[in-house]
Amino acid sequence: MSSIKQVIEILASSEKSFEDALQRAVQTLSSSVPNITSIYVKDQSCKVRDNRIVEYRITAKVSFGTPVEEFDMTDIERTFDEMPQPAGNGAPDYSHLDLPTQPDLPTPTEPENGSATEPESGGGYSG
Repeated sequence: MSSIKQVIEILASSEKSFEDALQRAVQTLSSSVPNITSIYVKDQSCKVRDNRIVEYRITAKVSFGTPVEEFDMTDIERTFDEMPQPAGNGAPDYSHLDLPTQPDLPTPTEPENGSATEPESGGGYSG
């Protein structure tokens, strides 16, 4: 039997420890996300002030199962609505943007007669 899990990425912090940051994340998230099954710590970092650790930070992926009751995905879906819609081939559709199709290249000029080292031709040393 197979199962489908949903995964979201979160950031959490604590002034005490990494473990406290994780526990706070699970407690806070559990009020809006049902059936949390696991948490994978992707990154850890600390904020330092005056040579002392003042904040422990984690980036984690939280897995949760199929909701047993209706789950409000409004905040999660909002970020997907703001993304460009994919075209038929899966690539983002940027057709609504006015993008230049030709590069802005310098226009070629005809060289003038003269030497690159003669002041009359714009070259050489001034003096």
